Amino acid sequence: MMGEIALIWMSAGNSYFNEKTIGKLLRFADKNFNRVIILSPDKPAEHTFKALGYPINKAKRKAKLNANLLINRAKRELEEIKNKDKFSFVDWESDITKNLEYKARYKEIIALYKDNSRFREDARETTKKVIEEKANEFLDIEKSIDESVLYLLEEISFILSCPLIYRAKKIIYLYHQPWEIYENLIAGKYDGKKRSKFSFVLTNIN
Repeated sequence: MMGEIALIWMSAGNSYFNEKTIGKLLRFADKNFNRVIILSPDKPAEHTFKALGYPINKAKRKAKLNANLLINRAKRELEEIKNKDKFSFVDWESDITKNLEYKARYKEIIALYKDNSRFREDARETTKKVIEEKANEFLDIEKSIDESVLYLLEEISFILSCPLIYRAKKIIYLYHQPWEIYENLIAGKYDGKKRSKFSFVLTNIN
């Protein structure tokens, strides 16, 4: 097993991830960590676009275009960083979709979502905040949450699968604002399982 890995998950369609901000994130990670994983997965993002009312084909296209946009921004910014070898990009389709560890963690999180009312409520409330920021007046919010919450569940499942996939002792999620549901999960507040291999770093990068 190796040491710590920092994780930068860039959400497709999130305006926070402009080129300047991504550059700051990469430099922060370069300064503080020896290994860094970067991804902007299109498949999970499809749930968000479908939840916003896009037809399936258009949701797939928008998710792919937006994810590629962020990855390309990150690659351009990475050219300005000397220690490029410590950074690696993850392709969801080829690296994660069929990974057995990811599948196992996804099954675990789906079960928690179904069986644990507190986790389910927090997951839906977290998702609702995202949907309401982008929704139009014609959307059925509850129905949209049913679809969009899958993005969150896939994201969490991926994080939990990282120690075995990437042979790391600890996974540190980097983000610019608190992420209460994830912090509660790794603290064991939903199921009593403290997940010591995971932590969260608030970067305060804007």
